[in-house]
Amino acid sequence: MAERGIAEADVETALRQRIGDPLPGQSGTIVVQGYAAGGRILKVCVRTTDPGYVVTMYWVRPGGA
Repeated sequence: MAERGIAEADVETALRQRIGDPLPGQSGTIVVQGYAAGGRILKVCVRTTDPGYVVTMYWVRPGGA
């Protein structure tokens, strides 16, 4: 998280303020897209069997995915 400049609060906020439905990820995961601090969009990959377990996360670039 630190390497990508993402705070735990950003992840928690994005998971609460979701955009649309989760998308299928790889190997038993789903990707949740949501709003973090400052209106930035964050994608969070979580396990389907344990949605509280975050696999990875990344910022959505403006105008991109």
